[in-house]
Amino acid sequence: MRTRVFVVALALVASAVAVRTVGHGQPVPLTRPFWQFPMQLGDWQGRDIRLTEAIEKRVGVTSYLYRTFYQPARRYPIQLYVGFYESQKHGEMIHSPKNCLPGNGWFIERRDTMMLNVPPYQPFEVNKFVIANGIERQVVLYWYQQAGGRVVTNEYLGRVHLVLDAMSRNRTDAALIRVIVPTEDNDPRSVDASTREAVAFLQAAYPTLMQFLPHDRPRQTPL
Repeated sequence: MRTRVFVVALALVASAVAVRTVGHGQPVPLTRPFWQFPMQLGDWQGRDIRLTEAIEKRVGVTSYLYRTFYQPARRYPIQLYVGFYESQKHGEMIHSPKNCLPGNGWFIERRDTMMLNVPPYQPFEVNKFVIANGIERQVVLYWYQQAGGRVVTNEYLGRVHLVLDAMSRNRTDAALIRVIVPTEDNDPRSVDASTREAVAFLQAAYPTLMQFLPHDRPRQTPL
């Protein structure tokens, strides 16, 4: 355990030093601005959420899409957040939900990964959390999409690729993609239902989102 903690700490320090030394890469803008992202996705109708100026400054995001999507037949909305960074540097890097969720009062009950199948793309792995705050419970799916469309679930591995991309491609652009779906109750079957709802939504939203993010083609990074 101590060895693992030491390796992780060393990787974080090394990545920060390397990014500062190599530079934060040539800024790579969105292919299209997020304000053009459609409000209507299938049966889901969107409504924008705005971050406060203080939060925007803290997360250091270049551009973001933060929207709730409502469906007439469903009681709870689906929340979509995409935080995009044209380039990253020390002090202005993607914040992990592992830190942000507990910081906002949410307890992570379960951490897992799952394969997400979004045709016409190859299936890729994403993080799956079940979080709780009092009597509220939610399912969270998230991943990082790095330069060229690389999909990463592990923050530390993402730092390694960040440095390699900075050195070899002069790019450090990346996005955090996160979907949150409330559960109806504490029944485990409700967690499964919310997960299916999140997957169905992403199957509708992700191909459209790919028209906005700079990419070559989405690909899973091996662990």
